[in-house]
Amino acid sequence: MPILSAGTDIPGRVVLMAGTFTARIDELRHTLGDGKRLVGSVTVNQVYARYQHEHLELHHPRGGGPKYLQKPLMDGFRDYLTDYAKTVLHDGGQPAMKRSMEHLSDQVEIAAPREWGDLRKSGAPQVTLGERTVYDRAPKAARLGAEELKARSRAILRQRLAEGLTVYFMRGGKVIRIPGKNEPHALRGAE
Repeated sequence: MPILSAGTDIPGRVVLMAGTFTARIDELRHTLGDGKRLVGSVTVNQVYARYQHEHLELHHPRGGGPKYLQKPLMDGFRDYLTDYAKTVLHDGGQPAMKRSMEHLSDQVEIAAPREWGDLRKSGAPQVTLGERTVYDRAPKAARLGAEELKARSRAILRQRLAEGLTVYFMRGGKVIRIPGKNEPHALRGAE
């Protein structure tokens, strides 16, 4: 038996939809992905990403800090869910999920430590529906290899030494500190 259902398609306008209950449910299943799970994610793909994210004691003098993915997610999740809820019955929510993951990736660029810039630009948003990938953007900065990391670390060490700034590094499992001109006077020694 055909039924008429009312829905608001455009604010202030009621749209009547004709069809059998079964046909309408089939259409809804098709729109929502037949019960498949829609998942959005942002992966920050650098060797040191997790360490930088989880260690609250690290200092980041150039800006950014720990929890650079978690904090923006917690700050924005209500907006992400609202956008999804507003659109899911019209387009399955995939465009809203894509927008949300792109926004989260943009927030990583703002919140992540800024030492070299690679971590900030390593966010890779992805959206999957069931087993199928519906959106996958490569990160703006490629994953650094072991040799690239060593070279950048050495370059920063040399630069800070040349500028007379304090330097910290690991040797034999111990943290070594070379005081610089930015240390309090008593730590620099007599002048």
